[in-house]
Amino acid sequence: MLLHFKLNSYTIKGRKIVLTAMFIEGAFTMDIVTLLRRGGVWYNIPGKTSADFISTLVATIKLSAGIDRDDLAQASARREASSSTAMGRALAFPHPGNPMAKSADDAIVALAYPRFPVDWKAPDGAPVKAVFMIVSASRPDHLATLSILAKLCGDDAFYAALLRQAPLEELVGIIGKATV
Repeated sequence: MLLHFKLNSYTIKGRKIVLTAMFIEGAFTMDIVTLLRRGGVWYNIPGKTSADFISTLVATIKLSAGIDRDDLAQASARREASSSTAMGRALAFPHPGNPMAKSADDAIVALAYPRFPVDWKAPDGAPVKAVFMIVSASRPDHLATLSILAKLCGDDAFYAALLRQAPLEELVGIIGKATV
């Protein structure tokens, strides 16, 4: 995965050049589509609690051969137990506490719609209706993915599509038009 940066400034300190750069998130949006296509969109996933839902989701989604389902389920459950990954507005972003994909080519974002809204202990108390399972190869990739997803979920058209359980290609079209 290629990350793009914009050089803000540089200074020379002795024999070193110190660069200050900014991550350009817009350059990452095409990779979000790739990650979503790899992970897929899943409907009617059962689970009354976040732990049940995550367990069922991990057993259901497409994973590369390098990612062990049991390890992913356990790591994601541990991460969820430490603090809820629900962000409010009926959205949750479960993920393992550490990168689990062997390379960027193994990373995924799976979107899942619960059979029934799940009480995820969200800060706003809203039950979760859309879940993005994030499996990354590195912390910078994870943070970039989470940042883009958070911004996309702030886009009115994308958020409305999530609430009506839109299919992947509709979401891809909205992502192409979104300004994040």
